[in-house]
Amino acid sequence: MKINLLKSAFIGALTFTALASSYANAHARWLVPSHTSLSGDKAHYVMIDASISNEIFAPDKAYRPEQKGAEYDDNLIMAIGPDGKPVTDTIRAYYLQRKNSAAVKLSGEGTYHISMSQEPRLMTFYKDAKGERGRVFGPKNSKDIPAGATDIKTTKSIATVDTFVSRNGTSKPALLGQGLEISGPTHPNDLFVGEQARFQLLKDGKPAANVELAILKGDTRYRNERGEVKVTTDKDGFFTNTWQHPGLYLIEASVSEDSSEKDIDSVRYSLFTTLDVAPE
Repeated sequence: MKINLLKSAFIGALTFTALASSYANAHARWLVPSHTSLSGDKAHYVMIDASISNEIFAPDKAYRPEQKGAEYDDNLIMAIGPDGKPVTDTIRAYYLQRKNSAAVKLSGEGTYHISMSQEPRLMTFYKDAKGERGRVFGPKNSKDIPAGATDIKTTKSIATVDTFVSRNGTSKPALLGQGLEISGPTHPNDLFVGEQARFQLLKDGKPAANVELAILKGDTRYRNERGEVKVTTDKDGFFTNTWQHPGLYLIEASVSEDSSEKDIDSVRYSLFTTLDVAPE
């Protein structure tokens, strides 16, 4: 079952026209689950940390709550259960300055698709009367755009920040249905060192061809180089990777294209998927 949800977070300055792609070149957003595979007769809770950082999986900047002064945000994290339905139990993401932390209850058996659940963000770029470039968050008619501005262009950014957790075995994960996301045939909770994984990249539920992705192992603060593995999807959106080391990985990708929506010039899709690779 596909759930029609949109997610987004901050994306840097963009000026795009025709369909193009590149992996993320600014701060990464990510989710880190306390476990990706659990078993037992009783329901389990999995803790989810969320942050924005240059050092992958090292917390740096938390997502702020929707309400000013609140310590948590009920709407920051969402989960789709093995039955394809959203988890209805309250999922509070607590604001902890450098990260958010949420507990997700796993009552069913199978795979949960866990993601951020923010709305798309509009960003409008312009040149002011002096010819200097500026940016505001909002549409073309934003009151924050100075009088006399020219070269006004608006971009809608849609970001998918997600991960997967399974309880008592795996099942086919539900699709978000919008934005960039990965699908099988390899299960995201069945990854081992030395084995090849094959995924399909989707954009709004359809194969995303000729998109470059970066596959990045975590703990980048302990390496002199980030060490991305770059792959490109084929005409049907498929890509493969053979894992060299165990641990958490972040898959990053972005796609930009012209927009058909009124008063929006381009759309930028971004993907940040956390996967866990087990030893041989």
